[in-house]
Amino acid sequence: MGYTSFVRIVVCTWLCLPWLFGMAGCSREASAPLQIATNVWPGYEPLYLARALGYCPESAVRFHEMTSAADVLKAFRNHAIDAAALTLDEALLLVQDGIDVRVLFVTDISHGADAILARPGIGSVRDLKGKRVGVESMALGAYVLTRALDQAGLAPRDVTIVPVAVQEHERAYATGEIDAAVTFEPARTRLLALGARSIFDSRRIPDEIVDVVVVRADILRTRSDQVKALEDGWFRALKYLRANPDHTARLMGMREGLTGAQFSAALAGLVIPDRNENDRLLSGALLPPARRLADVMFRGKLLERPVDPARLVVRRP
Repeated sequence: MGYTSFVRIVVCTWLCLPWLFGMAGCSREASAPLQIATNVWPGYEPLYLARALGYCPESAVRFHEMTSAADVLKAFRNHAIDAAALTLDEALLLVQDGIDVRVLFVTDISHGADAILARPGIGSVRDLKGKRVGVESMALGAYVLTRALDQAGLAPRDVTIVPVAVQEHERAYATGEIDAAVTFEPARTRLLALGARSIFDSRRIPDEIVDVVVVRADILRTRSDQVKALEDGWFRALKYLRANPDHTARLMGMREGLTGAQFSAALAGLVIPDRNENDRLLSGALLPPARRLADVMFRGKLLERPVDPARLVVRRP
């Protein structure tokens, strides 16, 4: 081999090394499991059912259960996870922050599972005037309270808002720290067992509290196999759930700290769309309620600026 040819080979190899290492990096990333996080909520349990049944193998999807939605949002913003189970209002906060996300599928629509529970003697939302209301420091709790007060002709200044994490709702109620709580399952069931009464729930604001799984837009392109494994696993788990309601209620209830009967009752407060209904929602039907939600959040100062959810909720190609 001549000297000139040798030099050409060395130079070509040197120039190609970054590209070769870059390709290796992309390959490692594409083969890594998709990282998804959730907080505790009955509507997210079919994800863990899918894992238990082997529909979402750990080689494709890895689940992280966190104590609060705030932790999930923080992990998403910090790029510690690729996907997240969130309420639609929380997803709108990500859009406001300039994060390019897409709804992969709708997990559930709350139909009673989110509620305001109060002590006996507080018979309606109007009776909350001057009372202490425990609210998790997240957009959802503030949203539910704002909508309930608005329907009752009250404003947030008419109540004393006490920031309380959802896992602390029972303790705060039992110790007399709060008179009412804006809460959701499974804490709702436990508060009812302590004697609390429901004075408002999500049936009064139909189609406004929607839970979704979101994924980064770039992940849809670069990790399509793992994304498909997550999506297919979810819908397979829903079919199994509907074919085996008692067995799955016991299984999922254990993770939530509820009996099978309690978990079944919690699920009764949710509408869980199947694949066909998801296609309808993400083909445009979800956009009008998402825009109403964004408008209410902006007017209630839960969003700092107007947000258009069109890119968020439109079905990907």
